[in-house]
Amino acid sequence: MISNLRNCFFGTDTLISTHYGFTSRVFLNSAATPLVAKPAIQELYNTLPIYSYGNEPNALSAQLTSKYNEVRDIVMDFIGADSSLDTVIYTANTTSAINILSQVYYEHDPDQIVLTTRMEHMANDLPFRERMKTLLVGLTPDGNVDMNDYAAKLEQYSGQIKLVAVTGASNITGIIPPFYEMAAMAHSHGAKIFVDAVQLVQHKSFTMKPRGDASHIDFVSFDGHKFYTGQSGGVLVGDRAFLDQYKPLIYGAGITEFVSTSEIIYKGSPERYEAGYPDFLGIISLGAAIRFLNRIGMKNVEEWERGLYRYLIRRLSQIPNLILYSNVYDNIRTPFVAFNLKGMSYKTLANKLGYGYGIDIGAGTNGANLYVQDLLGLTNEQAFSLYRSGEGYGIVRASIGLFNNYNDIDRLADVLKSIS
Repeated sequence: MISNLRNCFFGTDTLISTHYGFTSRVFLNSAATPLVAKPAIQELYNTLPIYSYGNEPNALSAQLTSKYNEVRDIVMDFIGADSSLDTVIYTANTTSAINILSQVYYEHDPDQIVLTTRMEHMANDLPFRERMKTLLVGLTPDGNVDMNDYAAKLEQYSGQIKLVAVTGASNITGIIPPFYEMAAMAHSHGAKIFVDAVQLVQHKSFTMKPRGDASHIDFVSFDGHKFYTGQSGGVLVGDRAFLDQYKPLIYGAGITEFVSTSEIIYKGSPERYEAGYPDFLGIISLGAAIRFLNRIGMKNVEEWERGLYRYLIRRLSQIPNLILYSNVYDNIRTPFVAFNLKGMSYKTLANKLGYGYGIDIGAGTNGANLYVQDLLGLTNEQAFSLYRSGEGYGIVRASIGLFNNYNDIDRLADVLKSIS
């Protein structure tokens, strides 16, 4: 199947207009959203004939609801959750999942401290920072979590920190922080850990580990549009008993057992956090995408993408004046690379790649404002000055997906060499 992966996706050879005429697009922006897997869409076609509101008293409605709910088991199996203790809450996306968790933790203890890092996408920063006191762990010169700073903050605020929130993989450099080690340390100080796995699980094998393991991951989120579905639909996975104690973030139909003007009885999780009409198609396509990767085998996924990444770095490291951020030779990462060209703004370079040559990449801060600021060595004052000037600051990012091949990398490298 690996040799035919490109045929399993839409859009791999789409024509795009450039300054030099039409060419086939090179898609290297999977960290933003990857191309869509055909098996995910085929599952939607299979579902549409039985599509309905979902709770009518008939066999087809029951079949639709069953397909929707069985994705919870698919998700649990995929990330090693404990079906007897954990729950899978369906969300619009990972950002929604994190907002649910931050609201739950605010209800749990509004005076607590949340510990997160300067690596994070703003989705794993602002929901906590705007609700509770939040501390940020610093970074090493290579762009990973500074474990000495992490340990010091856990020790200094032991008992006050109730939750550690960390990315499973940077959406900028692809670096995978040592979250299992972080989990064990958090638990030793009475805190739980949340891993934002939206950039990780489609690239690397991942498990929450059993509850008895010191490095168990308490909460996890990811979503479908980063998982080759092209659809909304994400999940928050974690401790059912803990989540059952708190009120939902969004109120509406479907979350209560009983309502009167004098009393409201909420359902347990996951239903209490799933107000409104279910995203049947988004969630069912997520289940199909997971089954697709399971058929390929995550070891095969990792091996294919690792080979592409190594070839990408080999080609890019030969280009004059190209700046590569972080230790790109460290293989504990997803296949992303951040770069700039000396003497050229990131905007100019990105426009040349996209409008000039049809190469689809990410550019700017890509939602990880603090991380990019640190990679560029900017102070808060310098970053703000660049913002006020209209120039801004950022990097250019190439991120590989399962559908990419070596020709895609050659196209990028050859164009960068020509521009440099």
